[in-house]
Amino acid sequence: MVDFEQIIVCEMNAKMVDLQEWKSFGGGGFGESFFNKTDDSVILKLNKTSVSAEKALQEFQRSKAVFDMGIPSAEPYEFVTDGERYGMIVQRIQGKESFGRIIADHPERLEELAAVTADYAKAFHSIPCNTEVFDNENLRTRELIDACKVFPADVKARLLAYVDELEPATTCLHGDLNPCNIITANGKVYWIDLGEFGYGDPLMDFSILCHMSYWGPNPLLRYLFHMDRKQMIRFYESMAKQYFGSRWETPELQERMDHIAYIMAGKAICIWPQAYHVNLPYLQGKMLKARINLFIGDRIKHSA
Repeated sequence: MVDFEQIIVCEMNAKMVDLQEWKSFGGGGFGESFFNKTDDSVILKLNKTSVSAEKALQEFQRSKAVFDMGIPSAEPYEFVTDGERYGMIVQRIQGKESFGRIIADHPERLEELAAVTADYAKAFHSIPCNTEVFDNENLRTRELIDACKVFPADVKARLLAYVDELEPATTCLHGDLNPCNIITANGKVYWIDLGEFGYGDPLMDFSILCHMSYWGPNPLLRYLFHMDRKQMIRFYESMAKQYFGSRWETPELQERMDHIAYIMAGKAICIWPQAYHVNLPYLQGKMLKARINLFIGDRIKHSA
């Protein structure tokens, strides 16, 4: 049931912004970002219209809670709207470069920055998470896949079984760990895009990177991460070896990471229409399993 009172509260809490005061500089699956024309200390981030006011407010509140925990990140200032879209005004970190952009310009630094990302991820995962404020990512993922209407029953059952294998944990999770969500500026390292912050099995933080590295289309990888698939695989495997050490070579961990990639593929199928605001008629009927195999790497039908 839609909570209309909650939606109204979210809308009333949002400060109106005048887009004449801002200049767009980029966008992604879920929204668009703007520089302020007169104040270079802030950035405006607006979600697409498909993202509700309630969801956008939740993202703002999570980002603020993460900053208040002392995790190095941009400070969120205000929850805002342009009348149609909702988002936030956040601190602009001057002179920032993402690890993905640095690697694109200096490919010889790939292994170095992968190792740095692993070390920062381990530090991130060592922080106890406030389970009263943040969501359980294991449970959130299960609910998302379970509610998704596009899967055949056997595929959904297999994906849910993989989710149920996840370890119960209160580990802090970034929610979108990748080389473009860790940045450097003035000798400091920061995490960005923390709207999916939560807690759960730390392997879940490898899900997007694992899935996209092996099976993401090259044009999409270059657009999102400034790297092609070969570079993404090198980054992912270098990071994983640094993070897991000798455990990385064990069959048990490799099997779990395969299952993590399958889980992410399932999530991608569920959120893709929302992210890119399109209907996916080619996910219907006989085309469905072919499309799932594109995401999963033509392997899900063979695993059991």
